[in-house]
Amino acid sequence: MRLVLFSIAVLLFVQCGKADLKVAMTDVSISSWEESANIEYINDDTTTHYDMSIVLHTNSRFDFSDMELEVTMTSPDAIRHTERIALSCNSEQEAKASDGGDIEIPYRRDVKLSAKGTYQFSLRPMKPITGVEAAGIHFQQQ
Repeated sequence: MRLVLFSIAVLLFVQCGKADLKVAMTDVSISSWEESANIEYINDDTTTHYDMSIVLHTNSRFDFSDMELEVTMTSPDAIRHTERIALSCNSEQEAKASDGGDIEIPYRRDVKLSAKGTYQFSLRPMKPITGVEAAGIHFQQQ
């Protein structure tokens, strides 16, 4: 599965021709996503601003309407921030999700990661979600 996700990321990078395509993802339980998805992002640029989106790789069993996630970010200097966010999708995302594939849901805009080093993110659904194979964050440079 990780090889497939890596291949998708490389393919998108080559097709888009953008050096700013940064997606950090991890596999979750294919039967029911209940546990935290832990993601690491290495930041070496403290001046860039990012738009961040939650990315879910789904299969045909994905039953998406609205979901609530607990997102925890721990910075390289051990500052931790936890928040609950409610996510909903539009009809285009619902169509993609019903066939299986990647959906991207906006999360944060104009984020500046002010410390160099490894940021750790944890995505945990508040209720079990069926049909998610991997979860992650897309860091899009502005």
